[in-house]
Amino acid sequence: MGPSTTPLIALGEVRTCLVPASATLHRAEASELLALVPGRRVLWRQRPCTLAVSPTTPVGVDCKLLLPDAAPVRVVGTVAGRAVVTGGRVLQSSVRTQVIRAAERRRQTWSHYLSRVGVTEVLDRLGDRETACDALADGYLDGRPSTDTLDLASISERLLARLRADPRLDQQAPLQVATTRLRWTAKVGGSAGPKVRLRLDDDSVRSAWIIVRSESDLDAAQRFCEDLAAHDWLLTVGDTAIEEADRFPASSREQMEILAAVLEHLAHLWMPGAHTPPALRSLWKDLQSDPGFSRQWTALIGQVRDRLRVAQWNNLSRRIQVSTTEW
Repeated sequence: MGPSTTPLIALGEVRTCLVPASATLHRAEASELLALVPGRRVLWRQRPCTLAVSPTTPVGVDCKLLLPDAAPVRVVGTVAGRAVVTGGRVLQSSVRTQVIRAAERRRQTWSHYLSRVGVTEVLDRLGDRETACDALADGYLDGRPSTDTLDLASISERLLARLRADPRLDQQAPLQVATTRLRWTAKVGGSAGPKVRLRLDDDSVRSAWIIVRSESDLDAAQRFCEDLAAHDWLLTVGDTAIEEADRFPASSREQMEILAAVLEHLAHLWMPGAHTPPALRSLWKDLQSDPGFSRQWTALIGQVRDRLRVAQWNNLSRRIQVSTTEW
């Protein structure tokens, strides 16, 4: 393939939150929510856990990409955005773009860029491929963005805000939980892939470096990152729910409602890799080993169940004690 069509790297961000609704979204409701492009259907998967994916929408960009030890480079093109609902409960906005070298060092008309949704072209000089890939990844994940740099965070935030404000959602979520962000990069590494490195930047932001085997796997990297972000969010929500429950007296009604909501609405959604494309499913083996995603989830859900049992036993003991005293 020519230099103008071979991707250097893919950059993306996934924001994950709880669907702001009291009831689980089924196929009809999810399809209505995710109908971002009139006339284009929402993709739906029923098993092993429901998955709805919206059509892709383009956002035009003309901005800079940061490099660690050099001046920023100019890119022009489009960011592809889509929304995902998993299990009728987890809502995500997902944006990405593949960075390529421009065939010409001058800006083209917008029709040129709109013909390739999710592709941005570098108009400035870059070094050799390997150096350029690493520099673009580090600049995106570790650089200090400014008003003229690529802002995938704002694009994903706007899309998620639009979905959350949909009047068909009653805003009565069973849990009050935060939104998390997963920023990711993916490059082609041949036999060096597939491989993933995950970093927790703070309480809500994560960064992932991904290596895939071939160019055709770059699209699969986005789906893997959506799957990864959903499971990381589940762990974050579980920890947050326990902390929130601890604010109330032991075995109180408020504490039990929070813990019960985790079991009722989220526990069954833990299926790492279920919606990851086959080419990248092996990445979950590394994550299951370190940091041990499923071990953490099993321990967390075990703690929630144990605390509910203790609370129920304590409340039962109190009722028996009161009944005996009255008698």
